[in-house]
Amino acid sequence: MPAEIRHHASGTLPLAIALAAAAGFVDAFVYQRVAPVFVANMSGNLIRLGMSAGDHDGGGTTVALVALGGFVVGVIVGTAHLDGHVRAERPVDPSSLLLVEAVLLVALPVIIRIAHISYSPSIEPVDYPVVAVGSLAMGLQAVALRRVGQIAVSTTYGTGAVVRFGEKLALAAKRTPRPQDHRRRISIAVIATVLASYVAGAFIAASVSANPDLLLIPAAIPLLGFVRLRRQRHTNARSDADLEERGIASRRRRLTIKRSNRSSRRGAS
Repeated sequence: MPAEIRHHASGTLPLAIALAAAAGFVDAFVYQRVAPVFVANMSGNLIRLGMSAGDHDGGGTTVALVALGGFVVGVIVGTAHLDGHVRAERPVDPSSLLLVEAVLLVALPVIIRIAHISYSPSIEPVDYPVVAVGSLAMGLQAVALRRVGQIAVSTTYGTGAVVRFGEKLALAAKRTPRPQDHRRRISIAVIATVLASYVAGAFIAASVSANPDLLLIPAAIPLLGFVRLRRQRHTNARSDADLEERGIASRRRRLTIKRSNRSSRRGAS
């Protein structure tokens, strides 16, 4: 397995769906209720950066850089954390990243209320902390779940997923031979579901009020993910301990039988 793939945390489809919906919600809420900038979709911010720089819009340029910088920092911190697990030859565990993400998302409505932030098409200085914290949280989420089983997914942006979706659809339509064709169909379904969840989260955010406390809903999702992963880790540890204990007991029984057989042969002689 290539070294970089070992850092790609894998999770269940329900967790990927929930995280994608949370990212879509936060992205749309910040864009519509705080400032016209994305905290999860960095492709849009790259275009915004170029347009703002071309229009000599200092605020737009700066806020795009803040979003891009926060997201990259989140990815760097999250990857370094997972790299520590790989170097220690431990299973990659992204639960801590989800916990930090949840704390950051809880901080968003607090910042919005304290600074009395409301939407403005022009970027205000009070908008920068929201964008920085939100993009940092999304950067952590981006590396906290990279695969569903062996299928590559993204829960914070869609461009790459759309490309993979179209590619697999085209190959499936042309019946291009593949050793494991059933995986292609599964990949299409998984990628489409995660993309739809991202859109659904944005739809919900656009449909509700501007109450910043609603951001606590997506904040609960990584928190629940953290709890689930920790419980699973504890269960796996107990299972491993039970297996090891059973193995030791089995070896002891075999050793006892061998000793008993030796004693029997000696007595017979």
